[in-house]
Amino acid sequence: MKNIFLNLHEVILLLTAVESLFLSALFKLIPSKQAQARNFLSLFFLLVAGTLTTTFITWNSYLQTLEIATWSLVPAVLSACLLLQGPCLYFYLRSVSETIVIRQWRHLIHLFPAAFIVSLIVALKVNVIEWLPWNWSSLAPLDKLTIQFVWAFVRCSPLIYVLVCFYTEYRLRQRQKQVYSMIATNELRWAEIVLGGFFIHWLWSVVGYFLGGYISGDMNDLVGTLNNYSTVVLVNVLFAFGLINTRQLIQVVPVGDVVKAAEVPRLDEKVKFIERAMLEQKLYLDGHINLERFSEQIGLRARDVSAIINSHYQSNFFEFINGYRIEEAKRLLIADDAKDDTILDIIYKSGFNSQSAFHRFFKRITGVTPSEYRNQHRKAQAIKAEQETK
Repeated sequence: MKNIFLNLHEVILLLTAVESLFLSALFKLIPSKQAQARNFLSLFFLLVAGTLTTTFITWNSYLQTLEIATWSLVPAVLSACLLLQGPCLYFYLRSVSETIVIRQWRHLIHLFPAAFIVSLIVALKVNVIEWLPWNWSSLAPLDKLTIQFVWAFVRCSPLIYVLVCFYTEYRLRQRQKQVYSMIATNELRWAEIVLGGFFIHWLWSVVGYFLGGYISGDMNDLVGTLNNYSTVVLVNVLFAFGLINTRQLIQVVPVGDVVKAAEVPRLDEKVKFIERAMLEQKLYLDGHINLERFSEQIGLRARDVSAIINSHYQSNFFEFINGYRIEEAKRLLIADDAKDDTILDIIYKSGFNSQSAFHRFFKRITGVTPSEYRNQHRKAQAIKAEQETK
């Protein structure tokens, strides 16, 4: 960082680190039913802030002349922050639909690579000066080989995790069809943006690493700078998105009175609970209803409700809820007291919070669009009235 551009670059890195801390605090403090998922997302942005801060310390020419340059702490923290971002993003995606118990070995194993690399850096006493590639030529062969291995591992392993995360996100969407009444949720929207953005960032990091040995020093420095700026751009996009969507993020849907059911040992009684919830309580009108909330409202276990809907109604929760919503929409489209309502009004009154989902389901079930359905009824009513006057 030897010229004005790089000095400006340092300032931008620090400002972006502050924005990352803001995002971390935002997801930690806002209320949410997905508390664990938000905690993982908060930790993820805290790791991003740590990465940006230690990157600044590592590459700042002035700090390289101070005692901090002799510490192993900076390379260790930088490596830990980079290596833990992948597992943290993976845990975030998993926790959207299930509770993650970190103490389990199948989860703890994701933390071992970071622990191993940090232990290696501390054991070899790798400091900031030794961490910089242009100083490797002065190192002993074994130390040089070890640091090159650490660099390769730190730069490449996040990309492996992001590929795993894409598969996890795909499975999550498949599970949404069974568990939730609407696929589009704030959590999935955040997951897609974070996952897609950091995939591009980490892919560039890997490409830059492999190109490093074939390009000049100045070009290599430019590639590294652009890699840092990809993080800057991504964090700023997420920062703006967070500010714009703060109202949705802090929205907590209140849970109404829960039906307290005594023990319900018989299948037909459980079916009655479900039908009462749909026909009398009309829980399908809640645009944010999901399997857990629905089960809580009627006093049954989510597992039992899902099994009954699958076996008794030959459907999944997603289809089951929206089937009732379509019937409500059909009723409203031809109701006299809703004749002045627009299609959009009816979409929300019938419990949908997605226009695309509503139109797709309506056309599939009725064979016509909502407007066509309403016009057909009005024409039939006009013909009937005309015949009665003759």
